[in-house]
Amino acid sequence: MNKKIFKASLILILALGLTSASFAQGRQTGTISGTVVDSEGNFLPGCTVTLSGPRLIGTKSYVTSDTGKFRFPSVAPGRDYELRVELPGFKTSIRKGLIVSVARATTLKVELEITTLEEEVTVVAASPVVDIQTSKVSVSYNADFIASIPMNRDLYGIQNSIPGAVSEGVDYRRTSSILGGTVRSNLYQLDGVPMNDPATFYPMANINVDVYEEIEFGVGSLPAEVGQADSVVVNIVTKSGGNRFSGNISAYFTGDSLVNDLISAEDMEAVGVNAPRSFKDYKDGSLSFGGPVIKDRAWFFLNGRRLIWERANPETYDIRLAKINLREWTFSEAEKQHFDIEHEEWLGFGKLTFQLTDNIRYMGMYHWNNIYEPVYQNRTSNSYTFANTISWEYENTHTTTHQINWVLNQNTFVDVRGSYVYRHFPILLRPEYAERYFVYDREEQVRWGNSYYGDDYLRKKALASFAVTHFKDDFLGASHEIKFGGEFEHTIYALDRYKDANPYYTYWRDYNAGNKYYYSTGGERGRLRVRPFGPRGTVWKYDNTRRFSGFVQDSIVKGKLAINVGLRIDYGYQYEPEQTRPDMIDLYSVGPEFMNPALDATPTLLLHALNDQYHNDDGIDFNQTSAFDAITTPYKKIVEFTTLSPRIGLVYDLFGDGKTALKASFSRYYEPIWSAKYNAANIMSGTAMNWYWYDLNSNGFMDLPVSDGRYGSPVQAQYIDDTGDQYRLTSYDVQDPDFAYYPTDLKPPYMHEFILGVDHELIRDFRLGLQFIYKINKNIVEDVDTNNGYDPTATDDQGNLIWLPYDFTDPGWDGEWGTDDDQEMTVYGLADGAPTRTYMGANPPEAKRTYTAIIMTFDKRMSNGWQLQGSILYSAFKGNASPTYGSTEGESSLFDNPNTMINSYGRVAFDRPLQIKLIGSVMLPGDIVFTGYFQHRSGSAWRRTISRVYFPSSIDTQDTYDDVAPETLGTRRNAPYTMLDIRVEKSFTFGDFGKLSLYIDAFNLAGRSGYNVSQNPNPYIWPYRDPPEIDLDSDYGDITSAYGSRSFRIGAKFAF
Repeated sequence: MNKKIFKASLILILALGLTSASFAQGRQTGTISGTVVDSEGNFLPGCTVTLSGPRLIGTKSYVTSDTGKFRFPSVAPGRDYELRVELPGFKTSIRKGLIVSVARATTLKVELEITTLEEEVTVVAASPVVDIQTSKVSVSYNADFIASIPMNRDLYGIQNSIPGAVSEGVDYRRTSSILGGTVRSNLYQLDGVPMNDPATFYPMANINVDVYEEIEFGVGSLPAEVGQADSVVVNIVTKSGGNRFSGNISAYFTGDSLVNDLISAEDMEAVGVNAPRSFKDYKDGSLSFGGPVIKDRAWFFLNGRRLIWERANPETYDIRLAKINLREWTFSEAEKQHFDIEHEEWLGFGKLTFQLTDNIRYMGMYHWNNIYEPVYQNRTSNSYTFANTISWEYENTHTTTHQINWVLNQNTFVDVRGSYVYRHFPILLRPEYAERYFVYDREEQVRWGNSYYGDDYLRKKALASFAVTHFKDDFLGASHEIKFGGEFEHTIYALDRYKDANPYYTYWRDYNAGNKYYYSTGGERGRLRVRPFGPRGTVWKYDNTRRFSGFVQDSIVKGKLAINVGLRIDYGYQYEPEQTRPDMIDLYSVGPEFMNPALDATPTLLLHALNDQYHNDDGIDFNQTSAFDAITTPYKKIVEFTTLSPRIGLVYDLFGDGKTALKASFSRYYEPIWSAKYNAANIMSGTAMNWYWYDLNSNGFMDLPVSDGRYGSPVQAQYIDDTGDQYRLTSYDVQDPDFAYYPTDLKPPYMHEFILGVDHELIRDFRLGLQFIYKINKNIVEDVDTNNGYDPTATDDQGNLIWLPYDFTDPGWDGEWGTDDDQEMTVYGLADGAPTRTYMGANPPEAKRTYTAIIMTFDKRMSNGWQLQGSILYSAFKGNASPTYGSTEGESSLFDNPNTMINSYGRVAFDRPLQIKLIGSVMLPGDIVFTGYFQHRSGSAWRRTISRVYFPSSIDTQDTYDDVAPETLGTRRNAPYTMLDIRVEKSFTFGDFGKLSLYIDAFNLAGRSGYNVSQNPNPYIWPYRDPPEIDLDSDYGDITSAYGSRSFRIGAKFAF
């Protein structure tokens, strides 16, 4: 009776799931299926087939169908499964050593021999390595393989080992471009929980490698159940415990004594750089324990991990700051110091797996991590001194999921899941510097004084989902695996971006020379920039999303041919709740650093004057409200998309023996809605406001505006000084509460993917693969200047050109006019009478990215004392829309003006034509294991640029200069990257007490080292002068940093 009530309740939950369901989890289990025949190939119905194994709670038994078929759906991934097949009058067949992988079908053919005795035949089976039922392209690592690799114990290192992965180089984000995707194209799942941050779409947490049972990277031909990814799905299945108590304790360490810089200290001092990036200290301890709560009924698994490290920082801000001749500023010892990066982290994990009934299993999981960094690693650079840095103040991320798996019979099972993720991520200003100015000196390229701003982030994600899988044999002449499901997701993204009481940025053209005129020395034109943020807690802005999805898919198998078809529908939108902002200006306690001291009595007077000028500027849309004014915005939807994603794949078992499969597929993937991409519409905390400051009276101070300014003036008398200066706003954000930043016909970005390939079992346990991949991105979202556009031939209502052309001679690489590398170019300046720039989101038709690759992959399971994983890839990644982190927010400069379109199409940032990755282990006598990890890839693409082409006075433009690229991206390449890391492991077994393993890892064994040199001249040029003049970038030709250290890491692990 109780079982019936429970099942009825579960059906009710499932029904509710149809209206409130969520994220289509990638499958966390695999399948074992097959056919039982006699020695003449006749089907044997009525056989009892029993499955057992260390990852299975209890045993499972089914009876073969009329056609001799059996199936065990929803089997946890793992090794050493045993299959027992029995039928009276036949020898019992026992197949041991079966391997089940995530989202894969292990297909078997079992032959029974007739006998008059009770006999058993035991076979150590070879598990298939070629999947002949699905067209999906994937790479899988089990826990043992992950533990053997000499790399950082982090998802990031594992991710970058797969084919086509190119690291962005920002460790804390763990972002990579994989096989032509952007750094935000990858979906991360932990036991089915999507771990992508709802705002930025990189992983929300450092998912602890010590809890992985298996990790699968779906890199192509993804089924319809997988959404919210337009490149790769990373599917992590965690450990669950077992029927016996077991655990392990591990520790890893490195320090100064185990690190050897490959460039001498004397050489580094001679060229003015700091020591290369390397771990000065690394301590990593982990404890795992699992076992039965109730044997054959309920299991638990627990893990705790502590990670502390300190990393040498090679950046040269301290050397640059030392070149500043102090006048107005006095630097403390803290500001002048060279600092390294320190990191502290706690990770915790718990999981309960409970077989509620013979057919119903519950799984509950909780993951936690906590991070502190006294210097936030993402706010450092060669130009940032200590005062520009901020601290990562104890981030907390909590993740939990709860799942019911109901196996109705061997042909049908149901998954219902609910999940919740909470992340509080405060990166805060240093209070001792919070009242100071942010200062930048262009000549020495160094910053000091204060940081850009502080951020207090809060992200929440709630999810629910259901999926039903049904296997139907001999339906319409074929076998089918039909799956359908529904999903719901709700996210909240809250941000308090703050600047305390000093919102100003000071820009020097040359601090040591006292030159305040950042834009033009001769024209006495400087820069006034303000971030209109208040003290912490003044404004929280919200960008939330909702998504409803459904999918249906079918895997059809007929003889040697398998057809995978699916369709996914997603309806999602981003919305802002009603929000309020107070008046901002009077929250500030100072004026600009260059403000005339005569105005000090009322430090915000100049900002009030500029705000009054804004309110009375007829060239500004909706000038009633500026980013400094109080405002209330109503609830509104920002973007709203409904998408259909078809998927189709073909698999042909070439020889009918399951060892060679030809595969072809087409897929459409839509980019998910992540709120930081579309939050440009949120005007609660306005973006930076920038003015040209014209020092009309040449006194070197910012005075109040004149009354008859060419570019507008205040109206109120207290804000006017007719002996003062002139200010011109360079761009603005529309502050109309009803303004729609994105047009109603905005189209969602998507990717088309085409794959052709072949997988072949070369020898037992060894799969060789060859794939051709082509991808193209369309409907890319970017902002455009809605007032002026980017067409160089566009005219205004009077027929005047909006963008004025200036023909000039590029002096080329050598920086000298009249030599062979000169070239004629045209640069465009915005006409003086054109409207002030303002931006809106759009789908520029010229935006494009394509990816083409040929990949050879090989996967040799551990057997006969060795294993190997690897790939060789040759590719071309092209476009004009960058796949980098900043550019994918859709607010890059690509379509800001005609100059950004010049030479814009080429090899993009993550183009690495040749990539080779090899990971292999060999078991040696004496319980010793040797593992090597080799990487090689082409160097990154770059091009020469011109930072400023100054216009002659005969061209009446708003700006005195503009930038342009005289070459396409990829014209030049940096040096290739080659790395070899190894591990030597020695194990000692202590009977039933456990096993002790000792490790030594050697990183950069081959000794890669060198200097980073600023190769781009990136000059300022004045082509109209006689003779023409050029001012090369102050860093050009300089050695900016060193790289190259060989380090060793020692480790120990005791498993019991």
